Amino acid sequence: MNLNKISRRGSLSLFCAVLLGAGLTHSPKALSAPDTLSEIKARKELKVGLDPGFIPFEMKTPKGEMIGFDIDMIRGFAESLGAKATFVDTRWEGIIPALIAKKFDLIVSGMTITEERKRALLFSDAYYRAGLLALVSAKQKEIVKSPSDLNRAGLNIAVKVGTTADQFSAKNYPKATLRKLDSESDCANAVALGKVDVFIYDKPYLELFASRNSNKVFLLKEGLTVEDFGVAARKGDKSLIEAFNAFLKTWKASGAYDRSLKTHFVDMPWAASMPLFK
Repeated sequence: MNLNKISRRGSLSLFCAVLLGAGLTHSPKALSAPDTLSEIKARKELKVGLDPGFIPFEMKTPKGEMIGFDIDMIRGFAESLGAKATFVDTRWEGIIPALIAKKFDLIVSGMTITEERKRALLFSDAYYRAGLLALVSAKQKEIVKSPSDLNRAGLNIAVKVGTTADQFSAKNYPKATLRKLDSESDCANAVALGKVDVFIYDKPYLELFASRNSNKVFLLKEGLTVEDFGVAARKGDKSLIEAFNAFLKTWKASGAYDRSLKTHFVDMPWAASMPLFK
């Protein structure tokens, strides 16, 4: 991945800057159909862009089925609109351009809400609070004991390219060497194999990975940031985001939100078949 992705997930900074410079974030014709919400209801299909692999939010099973917390949430939202959810597998660096080009209606892919992104996109209310953690190789246990130990020469830090972790690490740990890789699993497994010293990424994913590889890695107890995930739409799609926000309140009140959290974060029936945890 070669463009900035905001959190995750991350940054997509360069692309957002290009959008702003071109004036595209202020053009209703460029950003949205006259009424995307009405179009979704008419065609009975909600198209959603995501980058699967962000466990346990969006994952693709060996059989090709999309599962995860975000998947449950969006299927519920689509049902509330009288529509079905169609998931469009999109590489992270191209996910914002694809939304602007109307390849789908929303981005739901563990995307962090940032002020920079809000200049280019319209975000929903936050649906999950996460943050960045540091996954550290067991070989570094006597050296890396706190976040302050990450900013030193000779330390190799893996980041998924274009994520908020990429941006955060470059800013806060300039003495370390950043290793930019394409996927979460590449970064995490590089630490487990001792090929890099640290992987900085979002809390849920790292907690799950660390719990399965406790003899090879450990987590710094202190979080590096606090970040909120949101659903992203084109700037002109206010009615669509308002509909999602209303659904989110209902989904939480019904208990379905907590049930999905328990399924994907606690019970984890998917873990036995996912390559990361074999």
